[in-house]
Amino acid sequence: MSKLKDQAVNSIMWTTIKTAVNSLAAPLLLVFKARYLSPAEFGVMAIISVFVSLISVLENFGVSTAIIQKDDITKNERSSLFIFQTTFSIIIGILIVLISPVLSSFYDMSALVELLPILSLSVFLNGPVILFTAFLEKELHFKALSIIQIIREAALVIATVILLMLDFGLYGVVIGQVVSVGVMAILIMIEAYRVDLLHLYWHFNIQEIKPFIKFGAFIAAKQMMTQITHHIDELIIGYFLSAETLGLYHFAKNMLGKLRILITTSFAKVMFPVLSKVKNNRARLTNAYNRISKYLGVFAFPIFIGIALTAHSFIPVLFGSEWLESTPFFVVLSLAYIPYILTANLATSLLYSVNKPNLVLYTDIVVNSIYILLLLVFSWMEMGIYFVVALYAVYLVVKTMTLQFMTTMYLHSTFRSYLALFKYTVIASLVMTAAVLSVRYFAVGNVGELAEMIISILAGSAAYLGVYVLIDKQTLTGMKDLVVKR
Repeated sequence: MSKLKDQAVNSIMWTTIKTAVNSLAAPLLLVFKARYLSPAEFGVMAIISVFVSLISVLENFGVSTAIIQKDDITKNERSSLFIFQTTFSIIIGILIVLISPVLSSFYDMSALVELLPILSLSVFLNGPVILFTAFLEKELHFKALSIIQIIREAALVIATVILLMLDFGLYGVVIGQVVSVGVMAILIMIEAYRVDLLHLYWHFNIQEIKPFIKFGAFIAAKQMMTQITHHIDELIIGYFLSAETLGLYHFAKNMLGKLRILITTSFAKVMFPVLSKVKNNRARLTNAYNRISKYLGVFAFPIFIGIALTAHSFIPVLFGSEWLESTPFFVVLSLAYIPYILTANLATSLLYSVNKPNLVLYTDIVVNSIYILLLLVFSWMEMGIYFVVALYAVYLVVKTMTLQFMTTMYLHSTFRSYLALFKYTVIASLVMTAAVLSVRYFAVGNVGELAEMIISILAGSAAYLGVYVLIDKQTLTGMKDLVVKR
C-alpha cells in the first residue's frame, strides 16, 4: 500500500508539472502562429484543428480507458489490441486522404487538399502511441509519460516556430504536428520496451478485443459529442462565412480558451480535491465550494476584464495590426468567460461528487441543442459574425448560470448569497477599470501602443491589488496559506 501511495503522489506531481508546461506552451505557440499566419490562414487552421480533435477521439475509441480499467490483460489481448489499433489508425488516415477534396470543396479552402493528407501521417504514427500510453498509465509510469509529453510539446513548438520563420506557413503548422507525434511515438516505444511492456507477437482474435470496444464505445461517443458541441460554431462559421472571418473568431476563442484552461487547471490541482473530501458534510461542502469560487474570482475578474480593456493595444503589439478586427471578439468573449470560469468546471465537479451526473447531462443536452439550433438559424439568415459571437457569449453565460442555480439549490443556498461572494472582487475590478480607462484617455495621441499597453497593465494591476489588499486581505492570505500547505 505504501508503494502504491508513493507512486500515486509521484504521479500527481509529474502530471501537474506536465500540465503546467503544456498549458504555458500552447498560448506561446499561438502567439507565433498569429505573427506568421494571416487571418484567412487561421481560418483554414481552425478547420484542421477541429478535425484533429475529432480524429483523436475517434482514433482512441475509448480503448485507452478500457485498458486502464481492466485488471489483467493477457499477451494475446495485447497483441490483438495492437493490431486492431494500428489497423484502425491506418484506415482513419486513408479516409482523411480520401475525403480531403470533399472538405476542401465544402469549405471552399483549396489548401485542405494538400494539408489533410500530410496530417494523416500523424494519424498513422499515433496508433502505437495511444496503446502504449494506456499501458504505461495503467502501470503508473506517469513520470516517464510526463517527460515524454513535455518533450513532445517542446518538439511541436520548436518545429512549428522554425518552419513558420522559414515561411512554410500552414505547412509548417501541419508538419510540426507530424514531427511532434513522431517524436512521441519513438519515445513511447522505447519506454515501453525499457519497462518490459512490449509483450507482442503476431496474433489477432476479434473476440478478445470485443469487451474493450464495447466498454470504450460509450466513452468515445460521449467525447465525440462534447468535441462536436465545442467546435460546431467554427464548422458552421467556416461554411457560411469567409475563411478570414473564421480565422479572426478562432483566434480570439482559442487564445481565451487556452488562458481559461491555464487558470482552471492550476486551481483544479490545488483545490478541487477539497470537494471530494467534504462531500458528505453539506455545511463544509458549501464552505469549500464558496471558498474555491471566491479564489477563482480573484483571478478571473481582473484577467478577463483586463483583456477586454486592453485588447485594442495588446493585439497589434503582440500579434500584428491585421488582427485588430478580432478586438470585438476578445471584448465580448473575455467578459462571457468570467462566469464560465467561476462556475462550469466547479459546479460540474460538485454535482458529480454528490452523484448528480444526470443534472449535468440534461443541462448539456437542452442548452447545447438550443444553442446549435439558434446558431444554424442565425448563420442561415446571414446575420453576420457579431450575432454569432454574441450568441456564443450568451450560451456560455446561460449554461454556467443554469449549473450554478442547480448547485445553489443542492447546497440549500441562494443565488444572491453566491453573487455576494464577489463583492470585493467587483469593487477592486471597477477601480482597476477606472485606472486603465484613465491611462487610455491620457495616452491617446501622446504615447505609442506598446507604452500604452505596459502602462495600462501596470496601473490596472496596482489598482486592483492595492484595493483588494485594503478591503479583503483575508482572502489573499487564505489563498497563500492554501498553496503553502499543499
